Amino acid sequence: MSDWNGKAYDALPLPHQQWGLRTIEALNLNEYDTVLDAGCGTGRDAAIALESLTSGNLICLDQSPGMLKQCSERLGPDPRVQIVEASLDSPFPIPAESVDAVMSVAALHWLPNHLNVWGNIFEVLKSGGRIAIDAGGAGNLDHTLELARQIDPDISFPHWYYADIKSTEDLLNQAGFVNCEVSLRKHPTTLPDNSTMQEYLKTLVFREWTQTQIEAISKLMIDNTIDYVRLEVRAHKP
Repeated sequence: MSDWNGKAYDALPLPHQQWGLRTIEALNLNEYDTVLDAGCGTGRDAAIALESLTSGNLICLDQSPGMLKQCSERLGPDPRVQIVEASLDSPFPIPAESVDAVMSVAALHWLPNHLNVWGNIFEVLKSGGRIAIDAGGAGNLDHTLELARQIDPDISFPHWYYADIKSTEDLLNQAGFVNCEVSLRKHPTTLPDNSTMQEYLKTLVFREWTQTQIEAISKLMIDNTIDYVRLEVRAHKP
């Protein structure tokens, strides 16, 4: 898959901002925390979290050079910030038990499964550390994908994994987390017009599609609404 265009991503009206605020609020950050933003993207959520970390540190981890470039430009030469290029699916290049809290917004569903990422997060957390995670969950984009199949029954989609509550709880317990709270929340998102819908789909959702395919599905989405369902995870390391 091609790298992300960080500037194009940031230029769109993103529901991700609301997901990020909910995620950060759930962490109850204090000024001395060291926080890992796992799948930080362009650093939009990281910048908000950093406001609470007046004496703390922030690690921004992502595997996309394009996203990290935008993240670095947004946060600037801040000594509290460390930029790390790495995959969520492989062991993080971060010392074990060095992080107080982990946040992640709209990233985990790009992984083929979540077994490794929960273990990787658990490894870097200190005892008593907490996590707040947002990702696409079971039922995410069901209607949108149904419309896409009307264009072409054999059309290909990205390799998303939209986990459900039970499988997520099982993996969290397997990794060693406690006080696990897992939920699914519908978040339908209406964009202002068809032109914005096309740009949104091409930049975020169907990134490998042709413009002809993008135009065809956008015409079927007559209410300009994307049927998001969010997987929300809160847990602690004992």
